[in-house]
Amino acid sequence: MNRRASGAATVSLAEQAYGVLEQKLVALELPPGEIVSEGQLIALTGLGRTPVREAMQRLAQQDLIQVMPRKGLKVTPVSSSAMLQILETRRALERVIVHRAALNARDEQRGSLAAIARDLATAYDNFEAYLRLESELYGLLDQCAANAVASASVAPLRSHCRRFWHLHRQRMHLQLSDVISFQSKLARLVARRDFNGAKKAVDGLIAVIERLAAGTERTG
Repeated sequence: MNRRASGAATVSLAEQAYGVLEQKLVALELPPGEIVSEGQLIALTGLGRTPVREAMQRLAQQDLIQVMPRKGLKVTPVSSSAMLQILETRRALERVIVHRAALNARDEQRGSLAAIARDLATAYDNFEAYLRLESELYGLLDQCAANAVASASVAPLRSHCRRFWHLHRQRMHLQLSDVISFQSKLARLVARRDFNGAKKAVDGLIAVIERLAAGTERTG
């Protein structure tokens, strides 16, 4: 019994460590290409070595950090070519999720999706509010879809995309407006049970980000 309780606590702390570090990586508080130590990450989280190591392993598997033997940890650089591969994969997974979400969402969930769609329409000039609403949208879509495999697979791809947004925040204002428009449309279509329309909205959303990624590759 005690072992089970201890194990649950360790998992919880590891999840906390992951959440803190993932957010710092996405928000560029840990900049791409920077070399960091395990000790620095422990200090950042305020948690112990074991949960931080578990979080590090998860982040390494998701290619947000790279383990460099005898040198420490390197924050994975943002690559336009890698982003295009991420987006290609993300498109397929998001289409699965919105299809299932449109079919399975309960009435109260459909109401919440419609509310998010309305709030997104006012978030064009507030980047932090937009990120919060985007997180709410994808979290709710995952709940509605109830496909744990698809949600777990797409989560790190969404993290890479958010990090890309932060990195190119100044040059992406027009594209962000297009992204918000597609996400608002997506939420409304899922709320209306229109899974075909929702999948087209996913395609449009990913296409906007692909154009931005391709543009940064040409100008990089």
